[in-house]
Amino acid sequence: MYTRTKVKNQKQTFVVGVEYYEEDLFLEIELGTFHTTELHAQRIANSIHNVILLENQIVLIFKNADSITLTDDFLKYAFKFRLCMKPTMPPLDISKLTKQEKDDLVCNEACMVTEEDMKEVQWDINTAFRYLQHKYEARDQTFFSLEFSAYYVIPTSEQIDQEGMRNAT
Repeated sequence: MYTRTKVKNQKQTFVVGVEYYEEDLFLEIELGTFHTTELHAQRIANSIHNVILLENQIVLIFKNADSITLTDDFLKYAFKFRLCMKPTMPPLDISKLTKQEKDDLVCNEACMVTEEDMKEVQWDINTAFRYLQHKYEARDQTFFSLEFSAYYVIPTSEQIDQEGMRNAT
């Protein structure tokens, strides 16, 4: 009887996405479902160089200089906005802290954001853009370059519908 073993470069199906943020606004973008190795799926997630939020569109810029534009009419299902509901801590002068106090601060759960602190909001791109303009009191700002937060590579079951899946070889 043959047994199935997991080989390091074995192809399987992964859902790949990234998360970027600005202040307390998080943007999750699902890049797609790919049939590839885990390492290559991670490379796909890491291929994003920058995410720019404009008034009515989101531009993904890849490390190879290609770009994709997302709008509320095109690929709306591929992204969602979330707000961090955890109150922000007041500024802290860490230069006066000892090394142990700094380490304790970094590991302090009161400073860490968890999934429970996040709330999904049903916003279109323009609402998210206006929110950041208001937050920064920057009504004349024309774009926001979002910061990288995380990526995800989630293996899916082998019985996934082949429609919509990309073969990333």
